[in-house]
Amino acid sequence: MARHQIQEIAVHTYDVQLTQGAAQPLPTDVAVEGVDEFLTTVAATTVPWPFKPATIDLHTTEGRSWRLTLNADGVRCDDLAADAEPGDMAMRGTASELVLYFYERLPLDGLETTGDTKPMEQLADWDPNA
Repeated sequence: MARHQIQEIAVHTYDVQLTQGAAQPLPTDVAVEGVDEFLTTVAATTVPWPFKPATIDLHTTEGRSWRLTLNADGVRCDDLAADAEPGDMAMRGTASELVLYFYERLPLDGLETTGDTKPMEQLADWDPNA
């Protein structure tokens, strides 16, 4: 719970800064933790993925990477192995940019992407509790 509250505070602080015309990136350590927190607690689920199976690789410019696996077992998040074959899609940005994308503060096209973006767009729109 506290882990998520830190992310909420960081994103809302960004919102306030934005209204003042001086938005700053989230602090690096908070943002890297925020990517991990979002992927492992918000995105991950055991609800079966209703779309075509896919893998999405997420890379921070700070050096940390994760893989989302979307399939009939749900959505799973793992650290991306250095020797892993490329996924169906990859996203790269600062940890701050990724967190701000997750919380709909930045658009997907604001990040560097390769491959088919459709699985990420589906994930952003999907409500596994619906």
